[in-house]
Amino acid sequence: MDIKVICTDENYYFRLGISKIIEEALLLGGSVAFLSGFDSENLRKADIILVSVSQWRLFMCQPAYRFRKPGSILLVFVNHIENIISDQLPVCYQSLTLLSRSDAVRSIRDKITKAWLIARDQKTNAFAPTDCMRCNYARISLIQLQVMSFLKSGCSVNQTAKSLGLSVKTIYAHKYNVMRKFDLKGDCDFYSFLSDLSLLDLYKGVIGGKENFRREKYIIPCHQQS
Repeated sequence: MDIKVICTDENYYFRLGISKIIEEALLLGGSVAFLSGFDSENLRKADIILVSVSQWRLFMCQPAYRFRKPGSILLVFVNHIENIISDQLPVCYQSLTLLSRSDAVRSIRDKITKAWLIARDQKTNAFAPTDCMRCNYARISLIQLQVMSFLKSGCSVNQTAKSLGLSVKTIYAHKYNVMRKFDLKGDCDFYSFLSDLSLLDLYKGVIGGKENFRREKYIIPCHQQS
């Protein structure tokens, strides 16, 4: 039996290493086959979704996960496991298994085995589109989108305030709220966040009504609406 995996990390050596660990963890007598592309079609096929991205992205909802195959497992590599409480994440990430990049191979293997066994037992309780409706995460507002767009383009806080006709204090408030939403600690994290995030990602996060869920639009969530 081949184990179908979606992996966000394209590094050849990472994929080679994790594939061997997965094969040892599951003992299914098959090999790992990496699917090309993170889309609904592959999510319906994948046995394992392996995410290795900037930690703040865990605070962004992933509506595409509604297409996950029942019984599939979500593995996420992070730098600091102790900083993440799964119940505080969007619904689509609450079933994740956290793996530290500093974990020993044996520890990673054991976590994968445990996640696989739990997923087999709970196969009928797959993530569903209606789960989004009960998610407590709000979305980034239009004014926050505008502020982030100016700051990302290299404008200072003063320039951004002048361009938007707002006070400097208001710009700082919006900046702070975005940092709080994505658990960013200080300016270094904030500007790394802006650098890593495309304006299209921000644009897709503009606030809308509940109807956006029915239209399956991509949203950027937060701890609470600001």
